[in-house]
Amino acid sequence: MNWTGSGDFDTYPVDHEITGATVDERTVRVNWDDGHVSRFHFVWLRDNCPDCIHPETREPMFDITLLQEDLSPRSVDVTPEGGLQVVWSDNEHCSHYHPGWLRHHCYTNSANGQNSEPVLWDSTASIELHRFSWTDIVVDKAVETSWLQSIATNGYALAYDVPVTPDSVAEVAERIGVIRDTNFGRFWDVTTRPDPNSAAYTGIKLPPHTDLPTREYQPGLQVLHCLTNTVDGGAPVLVDGFRVADEIRERHPNIFQLLTTVPWDFGNRSRTSDYRWRAPMIGLNADGSFEEIRAGRFLRVPLRAQFDLVEPLYDAYRLFESLSCDPRFQITFRLEPGECLIFDNRRVLHGREAFSSETGERHLRGCYVDRDELHSAIRILERSRRIQRVRQPDSKQG
Repeated sequence: MNWTGSGDFDTYPVDHEITGATVDERTVRVNWDDGHVSRFHFVWLRDNCPDCIHPETREPMFDITLLQEDLSPRSVDVTPEGGLQVVWSDNEHCSHYHPGWLRHHCYTNSANGQNSEPVLWDSTASIELHRFSWTDIVVDKAVETSWLQSIATNGYALAYDVPVTPDSVAEVAERIGVIRDTNFGRFWDVTTRPDPNSAAYTGIKLPPHTDLPTREYQPGLQVLHCLTNTVDGGAPVLVDGFRVADEIRERHPNIFQLLTTVPWDFGNRSRTSDYRWRAPMIGLNADGSFEEIRAGRFLRVPLRAQFDLVEPLYDAYRLFESLSCDPRFQITFRLEPGECLIFDNRRVLHGREAFSSETGERHLRGCYVDRDELHSAIRILERSRRIQRVRQPDSKQG
């Protein structure tokens, strides 16, 4: 019998077979041929029944409000195809679970679709370790995956041999996902301008910062393609904001508490727009892991805080700025024509050395892509790899 049973668009190779299943007090216990044991709550299994998935959209259709409080299985069995079959007490509904899908979603499986864990770095990091040929990226899915994984885990990667044309930055960005428009436009050109509306359009030194902390959801990825660079100076500077935050957490826990709980006021003001947002400089996930950094000394408006917190907050801010400007946390390199730098704008602070337009020409073209586009692209590539792995034809494929 050839059945999918996974309920979504992915493929789940069967690396382990189910050897038995029993019912505990509130869970179904699944035993595997490698000795592993999975336990699934009744409510979780019923909610994720593959037979209650829309056949075209693959979206769940089960109405949780109809769930019986005393829900339990009437029977659990391993089918001849190797899947798990559960007959429920609610109207004798029968659910069939694909073994590859079930093992993938085992509660204790740390790799069940979660995003890559960040690898923290400082000045000992090398941009050379994360350089990828654009020619290879577009023809080799393994190279493309490594390129995207570098951005996800290290927070940055550099593609070289990118055609030196104004449209190339769009090609690179759209390889990842949908380009995000902002008040600076869908694309923007980093050059010196006679009437700049941002410090980026001057030749002054830019301290490490994130772009647009002034927005409710600051852009996830920044894509910077070098078209021309003949000036003296202007070298990019990158800082792992998570590494700086980790240093503060380890050495200054009281300051870390302030930076993760008390909001700062950020603003991006011009003659035609006025964006403001309040948020802590260091954002944490529900599990306490790092989510984002918001920093930019020229992107702040007057702080609003409780009277007794003003001076401690400025002490905390000064420490964060001092560390991000410390060479031991920075990597610096020269961006050459045909090179395209991509970095996680919600993690990696970027800046540049000062330069003078009188010494030559410097033209970078950039755009933004949200971070979830990156993780979606990685999942699609990994799905493609799993599809190629699975045995064809095979009754145990999802």
